[in-house]
Order: sequence, then C-alpha cells, then structure tokens
Amino acid sequence: MRRLLVLILVIGSISSGCSNDEVSFSEVSIDKVKKDVKDFILHIETSESNKGNGIYMFNDSEKNHYLYLNQDFLESKNGFGSLDIKVDDNSWNLYLSEGSEVTELVDEYKLYKIKLNEEYEYMKVFKNGEETYFQTIGA
Repeated sequence: MRRLLVLILVIGSISSGCSNDEVSFSEVSIDKVKKDVKDFILHIETSESNKGNGIYMFNDSEKNHYLYLNQDFLESKNGFGSLDIKVDDNSWNLYLSEGSEVTELVDEYKLYKIKLNEEYEYMKVFKNGEETYFQTIGA
C-alpha cells in the first residue's frame, strides 16, 4: 500500500511539473470584458490627444493582458490583419500585421485577451515586421 501511495505521488508530481502552459490569445468583445478594461478603452476613444499608432495595452495582471487596436493602427484602406506572439527567455513579442485592402469598414477595432505562461521582463511589439511602440499602456 505504501509503495502504491509513493508511486501515485511520484507520477502526480512528474505530470504536474511537466505541464507546459502555453501563451494563448483570443479575440474578445468589449461587452465581455471587465469594467476597468472598458474604462481604459473609453478613455482612449474620448481622449483629445493627437492620433497615435493605434496600439494599446492594458495589463490586467502579470500574466493577463488586453491588446486594443483601433482605426489609427490602419494605414490607407487596409483592414486588420493577424496577431502572433512569440516568447523567449525574458521577453514576449507581439507581431501585428495589417490585412489586405478593404472596400468597406469591417471592424472598427480589435481587442485581444492575452494569457502568458509566466512573467516576462520585456515586451516588444512589431507592426508589419518593424519594431514599433505602444501608444499607451495601462493597468
């Protein structure tokens, strides 16, 4: 009985120690997020400051973030493209791209919920392959 208990403990610790949480993200609706995220977006959209690059980050916690892209992100008549996230030892990198030219406005914004597998020291953002910056980061 004792050996069985030890075996169960060893297998349990190995399986939990080897779990590999991955970085994940999903597109979400503004209607489905918490009030502090909504307030952050409302402040951006009602701010009288000059237009920026349209890339905003809200840090909900060390591992949960919201990426907000508005129309200022788009150049000419392009639509919103794709998002990819890559991590290394001490940083996580966001790769954003614009979509192809569109004839009518499909989306006014994009909002992504990002879940990280651990805390990172650095965060970088790239647009169409070139490093850029976040217009605003909030918490």
